[in-house]
Amino acid sequence: MLVAITAEEMVVQRRSQPPATLQPETIRWLAQLPAGVRPTALPTQYPRIANHLALVWPDHKACLAYMDELLLDRRGSRHGFPIEVALDLAGLKDHYETKVHPTPQTVWDLISKGR
Repeated sequence: MLVAITAEEMVVQRRSQPPATLQPETIRWLAQLPAGVRPTALPTQYPRIANHLALVWPDHKACLAYMDELLLDRRGSRHGFPIEVALDLAGLKDHYETKVHPTPQTVWDLISKGR
């Protein structure tokens, strides 16, 4: 039997969930990151996001899509992350695109690789 709930009830249910804890796989992933890249605020303030990042990290397309979802406000109604979390996410994305899976940023990057 399906029960309809109001938007207000959904917000209350979402807020009443206990905070997630870091999974063992996430702790291993964090430990493997270089010290200068390893996020500090993200895992303590948003463990669910850290867990999901650790899960998608090996999947290039999924990881970039998730990071873009976190960093870009496509709905126009998000409040954003605290600055220290936003910096953690931006640092992770930069590391991912320059070291883990180098991603050409401009057409010149593609041309220089061809030489």
